[in-house]
Amino acid sequence: MHPPISQSITFTYTDDLAAGSTFFGEVMELELVLDQGPCHIYRLTDDSFLGVCSLPDRPRDAAGVTITIVSDDVDGWHRFLTEKGVQYVHDPAPSSRFGIYSSLFLSPDGYRIEIQRFDDPSWHQGGGGHGR
Repeated sequence: MHPPISQSITFTYTDDLAAGSTFFGEVMELELVLDQGPCHIYRLTDDSFLGVCSLPDRPRDAAGVTITIVSDDVDGWHRFLTEKGVQYVHDPAPSSRFGIYSSLFLSPDGYRIEIQRFDDPSWHQGGGGHGR
């Protein structure tokens, strides 16, 4: 058994920290919990965070990164962000392959942001979710 894990942070990298901060802080309305100068860390849940950093020595290739935010209200997120002008890669739709209902859009730096609900009961039984 591994030692305990108390929190998680996913870091993304940008050449335009102001645009990333505006997107995550103002458009998505995530709480900025720590401003480290070149890195801004936003709260997703009590124990999970998203870091947006402008560090010249870090790769900017967003093609292989998907930031998934799990929420039972995928449609509510879609309405909320569409009203703010966010363009979606795909609107909310079910995926029988993965047992999810999700939507997908891009951050200003091209990171795929997925808002997802697990419809697969194994997620809730396995401790990944708190049930409905």
